[in-house]
Amino acid sequence: MESNIGLTLTRTSRKHKDKVAIAFKDKRISYQQLNERVNRLANALMAMGLRKGTKVALVSNNSNEFVESVYASLKMGAVIIPINTRLSSQEIYRLIDHCDASCLIYDKSFLEKVGETLEQNKKIERMIAIGDEDERGPLHYESLLGKAPSTEPKGTEIKQSDEACIIYTAGTTGKPKGAVLTHRNLLWNSVNYCISQLTSPEDKSLYVFPLYHIGALGTYIAHAFIGAEVHLKDKVEPEDCLETIEREGINRWSAVPTIYANVCKLPQAHQYKLGSISKLCSGAAPMSLDLKYNLKELFPNAGIFDSYGQTESAGAITILSPKDSLRKPASVGLPCPTYDIRIVNESGEDVVQGEVGELLYDSDTRMSGYYKDPEATQEVIKGGWMCSGDLVKADGDGYVYIVDRKKDMIITGGENVYSKEIEDTIAKLPQVAEVAVIGLPDPKWGEMVTAVVVLTPGAQLSTKEVIEFCKCSIASFKCPKKVILTESLPKNAVGKILKKELKRWPFDSGKEGD
Repeated sequence: MESNIGLTLTRTSRKHKDKVAIAFKDKRISYQQLNERVNRLANALMAMGLRKGTKVALVSNNSNEFVESVYASLKMGAVIIPINTRLSSQEIYRLIDHCDASCLIYDKSFLEKVGETLEQNKKIERMIAIGDEDERGPLHYESLLGKAPSTEPKGTEIKQSDEACIIYTAGTTGKPKGAVLTHRNLLWNSVNYCISQLTSPEDKSLYVFPLYHIGALGTYIAHAFIGAEVHLKDKVEPEDCLETIEREGINRWSAVPTIYANVCKLPQAHQYKLGSISKLCSGAAPMSLDLKYNLKELFPNAGIFDSYGQTESAGAITILSPKDSLRKPASVGLPCPTYDIRIVNESGEDVVQGEVGELLYDSDTRMSGYYKDPEATQEVIKGGWMCSGDLVKADGDGYVYIVDRKKDMIITGGENVYSKEIEDTIAKLPQVAEVAVIGLPDPKWGEMVTAVVVLTPGAQLSTKEVIEFCKCSIASFKCPKKVILTESLPKNAVGKILKKELKRWPFDSGKEGD
């Protein structure tokens, strides 16, 4: 197996040279064409002085240029840092400054967002703009490619332990940290996906996930590893997704539960011919049983894959296969082939079957550490095991069930309360579109169980009705003491609710029930 994950594209381009690698807007790029464009960019970057270990920041939505920038960096041994385009200009500046990037590739549509970086960051030596050429602006992406050779870049020897990319965590529980992923991590994640049939050579896969997220980037690399066809979207439009599936004969779709739910709600969804879909892949958040049944009705030939992973794991840790999707609907499945896992208590001892504990894992996909943050690295990697921060349990067959984020667990009146259990209960109310449960400081209880609820359009539901419903289903100490009705919840780019932001909301101004 190649040490350099970038060279897997070279191998695939020889085996599937005429096969479509990327379909993006009106472009159809074959594997041979993609590899040649990647080589041109890599050779251009090396001619500009970039070398093994150079940090390359990338600010762009999904596009063929995004993929080319990633693979060009990997082939020449540079370290690619994809940046979340939804961040503010100051947040983007801080991440690019923190990662010590000396080269910035950005789409010109984000010129305003990278403006502060271009003006103030003294570490950036090379700037490359994707978009229309401007003689007064920075280096132009297509012009660089046009002047460079398409031969394989030479002179760089890569080991599997070498850094490949830095992916900043979503920061759902704190400040974003840069997870350093190696070539080995990305290679073995691809192997896991292929063995688990999450990716296959025959895939014609629809991507609406942003590639700056490891869930999408890791899956894309696995697709290129095995020679699948990928249809990229730079924005999420549910109806356009269905049109693309019907028109292109898409057989695999990766999305998050919120996107799937929005598609199922489209009045015209059943008018489309969607029988080509054989795989629906989901991550970032658990998928409800009701949603799975709705998807099975809309996509009659689809098998549903549920996966659970982290930025630090380079992809999925566990996968729930289609044969278990409805049999064990609350589970996130079994560990991927290269994973060893443990479930431990606060003392670090393995718990008994069915008992809740923190998930620890080890694999060749596990990050080497957080960039420039040895203290945070030591907090999560202990004795060779990665501490996930997730509370889970396992059944007698070894299937894993997510209970809560460790930092989201609420301690109220001395009792441990898992927010997910309460969220799952409230979500059963037909008037509820979304719900997040958090603990707010309280002088009496320590933390007060608080539910923040978004209602479906036009629905009527009082806060007291929510509390009474909970009292009929779960123990009284778990029931919310306060319910807030709101129009939306703060989320990151892949639909995860940001509870740390939610805890900062001025709840006194909301509607509540005590």
